[in-house]
Order: sequence, then C-alpha cells, then structure tokens
Amino acid sequence: MSSEPTPLPPDRVTDCAPFEIVGIDLAGPLFLKNEGKVWIVLFTCAVYRAIHLELVNSLSSDAFLLALRRFIARRGRPRTIYCDNGTYFRGASDDLSKLNWSKILKETRTPKIFWKFIPPTAAWWGGWWERLVRTLKDLLKRTLGKSVLTSNELYTVICDCESIINCRPLTYVSENPEELIPLTPSMFLIENRSSNTGDIEQLNSSSLNKRIKYRSKLLKDLRQRFRKEYLGQLVQKHNEKHSRNPQVGEIVLICDDNKKRLFWVLAKIIELIPGRDGKIRRGTNL
Repeated sequence: MSSEPTPLPPDRVTDCAPFEIVGIDLAGPLFLKNEGKVWIVLFTCAVYRAIHLELVNSLSSDAFLLALRRFIARRGRPRTIYCDNGTYFRGASDDLSKLNWSKILKETRTPKIFWKFIPPTAAWWGGWWERLVRTLKDLLKRTLGKSVLTSNELYTVICDCESIINCRPLTYVSENPEELIPLTPSMFLIENRSSNTGDIEQLNSSSLNKRIKYRSKLLKDLRQRFRKEYLGQLVQKHNEKHSRNPQVGEIVLICDDNKKRLFWVLAKIIELIPGRDGKIRRGTNL
C-alpha cells in the first residue's frame, strides 16, 4: 500500500527570514587524529534550503544545546525546530521547556521555540533535511576519503562543505549568459556582498533613506523571484498513483530503515489518522 503525495506544509512555503524554521539532524561519527570522535549537527532552513554545520564531541543534550547556542549566535533565533526523536533532541527540548517562558517573554520579548518531532519509525517525514545530510556525507566522502584529520582541520573542511552546499543552484541553470543567474541559498544569507562603507561626509538622511528603500526593493524582488521560480516547482502536483487506503484491523509490516525487510515487525492497525488534506498518512498499531 502507498499513500498519495501530500501538499507541502505551510512551514516550507512561508515568507520568513532564513533559518527561522529549521530541521536538525546529526551525521557521524567522524574520527579525529588522536582526539577521539565527533559528530556533525546539521541545521537546515526549511524555506531557503540553506545549511549551517556545527561539531559536537558527544551525543548528550548538553553538547547539542551548546551547538544550538552557537547556531543562534550566528544565524539568529529559530521560531520552529523540526527533528527526530533522538534522546539528545528530546532532552534539549525538555530542558528548555522547564524555563519560565512567561517571565522571559514579558521581560525580554523572546518567545518560546516551538519543537516539532516527527513520528517514530517514520524517517521519511524528515526527508527535506535527510536529503541534505546525504549531500553532506557524499561531499565529505569525496573530500576526505580515508583521511583522518585534527579537529581544526575537520572544522575547516565542514565550513568549506557548508559554503559549497549553500552555493548550489536551486533553480534551472541556463546556458544563455543574458538570463538571470540561478537562485542559491547563499543569496538569502548574504544579502549585501560588499563590505565597503560610504564616506560619512558625503551622506545625508535623504540619500540614506533612498538606499534603504532601494535595498528593500531588491530584497523583495529576490524573494518574489524565489517564490515564483523555486516554490513554483515544489508545489507542482505529482501524477497521483492509484493506491488503496489501509483499513482498521489489517495486518501490516512496519517499515524500518535500519533493518532488512525480512526483520520488519508485523502489526495490526487499530486506528487511522488523516492528514491535513483528509488522506490517511498515519496510524496507530498494536
């Protein structure tokens, strides 16, 4: 049995700042030269498909919270976090939920981060960040091979990988030099490519206002192009395949990506849970 393709969730097509909605996963371990092993924490922007990479030396909640703090310091605070049910993610969510968010919101205007965990044994729900984990692994495999690096060397390599992935084209690459360059995630991370500053003596409030308005217009045009070219591709409906919906009481196999089909568990459906579009995509088994 198979289900029909689901519409993209609102968090994937909303107009927001980069990394305001993120998916998080871990890759590894990678072994260091005389320094043990580390894991890579991958933060994926749900809308603009950019990534941010951090290294952690353990799978503890404390190590992940430090990585999350470094991410927020450089990329901004996310509003929503998607992740699987790893103990390090659950532990971090539980630790943050113990804070007095009513007082924090009142005194600092900082809202609580909303965590969304995908269903257990349903890794495909996190496909939009798992795909970039695979891209990162392939890139590291081609770059490192069997090399064993120091922590500083590895950190430099993952920064290079982050830059390469963020510069990949999201839209069609035309051979016509007169066409617009393809959209990349880095365009939304680095809105101003120049670090030059104007001469203060030659600036006035009128010219500054004009530049601000012009810059806002460019950013608006870029995001409109993103919605038209990239999101327009995503929302195209796939040809729906004829499939039979599961029924309560049926015996099914529970798919497990970490086991061969021979070792999948048999279960009985006791409840069906429809999605936003009314179609069956989840269920409770016994």
